[in-house]
Amino acid sequence: MKIAIGSIQCEGNSLTPIYTKFEDFDYAPGEAMYEKIKVVDFFRENGCEIIPTIYAHALPGGAVIKEDFLRLANELVDAIPANDIDGVWLYLHGAMYVEEIGSGDTYLLKLLRDKIGYDIPVCVAMDFHANNTDEIAGLANCITGFRTAPHCDHTETQLRAAKHLLTCIKENILPKPQMARANVVICGDAVQTALEPLKSIMEEAERLEEETEDILCVQVFNGQSWVDEPYMGPSFVVTHKNDTELAKKYAEALALKFYKARHDFKFLIEALEPTEAIKTAISATEQVFISDSGDNTTAGAAGDNAYMINRIKESGAKNVLIAGIADSPACDACYAANIGDTLTLNIGGSLDKNSETTQITGKLIHKGDILSYTGANAGPSATLDCVDMTVVITKNRAAMCRPDIFESISLDFSKYKIVVVKLGYLFPELAKAAKRAILAFTPGGSTEHLKDMNMKNIRRPMFPLDDNFINV
Repeated sequence: MKIAIGSIQCEGNSLTPIYTKFEDFDYAPGEAMYEKIKVVDFFRENGCEIIPTIYAHALPGGAVIKEDFLRLANELVDAIPANDIDGVWLYLHGAMYVEEIGSGDTYLLKLLRDKIGYDIPVCVAMDFHANNTDEIAGLANCITGFRTAPHCDHTETQLRAAKHLLTCIKENILPKPQMARANVVICGDAVQTALEPLKSIMEEAERLEEETEDILCVQVFNGQSWVDEPYMGPSFVVTHKNDTELAKKYAEALALKFYKARHDFKFLIEALEPTEAIKTAISATEQVFISDSGDNTTAGAAGDNAYMINRIKESGAKNVLIAGIADSPACDACYAANIGDTLTLNIGGSLDKNSETTQITGKLIHKGDILSYTGANAGPSATLDCVDMTVVITKNRAAMCRPDIFESISLDFSKYKIVVVKLGYLFPELAKAAKRAILAFTPGGSTEHLKDMNMKNIRRPMFPLDDNFINV
């Protein structure tokens, strides 16, 4: 069996002005992509000949520049033979948003189908936060995704798609996934798979998959709420080997279950307005992580808003770590100085005109490259000791979401009473280390308040903007 494999991923955010360009992707063409994915050994063990294309993965951000996306999409598809293959395995995000195109995932699959036709099975692994278009279920033969949020099943998801692909090839079937929607927008930080009400929905999906003969996959997607498109939001995709009516019935039942639970989704950690979050952290007896959720780089926000630095200043809080803020000019100024120098810098607002700015004065105590959230190099960073607060400045947008990222710049976050991070919920490794976590409802491109998103193109009616309608 000859299997073509490929992966292009970037979680999109249409509310941020930061465009994602080719240089933002961790790019590995040809056999170099084998180090980035988890299915190579599986395919080889099953006697498959692998045809590599490309792997490209970027930190969540704004729309991918059209020209750069087409460069990646065309390179992936061009590397796949038009005929002499048995199947295609793709690892996508599902919420890639492309300039002038919209869903990059749908565009890529259309481009692929234009080349190979519809007689070759294509199976796709996606993120739990995929925004699936109506067309996508007709372009792939099986669609699966992460079943954890926060995500910890990347490997399992990739392997599941690979196993389904081999099933399609060996049994000579071309399943047609069926999709249903719930017109409910619940920001990802209030949706965690291990806790109710989503826990019961995930368990029901798992039960249907395990107990129904010839079901390949029953998948719940929450969607990515910061994309102003009609296809934004939760979707439920069921793949049966041959019974599309049953698959559609199951998908619709899960969508209805999600809709009925719409009032039960709550923030599962403390969630407070920013000043109250800081006040609570100051009075706490333990260390507190505060998530600057409106400027969450892992949700595509700019990461350059000094809003929380200004609120920390006003509060008089001490022993605070700001981890961190993206500001290329300020980082460059640090690199032009020597360790131990005292610098006065204007930071913030270098990427998003809506971000606040501020001035800080501090001693330069570290400079060096910082680890990215994928494990690659995120570029230069600098750390300033500003007496009451320590500020990490990065040249590029970064996500300080795991302990090893702090360690990569010789920073011990355990020494600080308050740690401010540009995240929503804490990633699993950081959550284990955090004694207490508070999500702050800060403004920005990843605001947790739907009413503040100024959405104009989403489906209506849509909860929480509308309520008590029949789910359609």
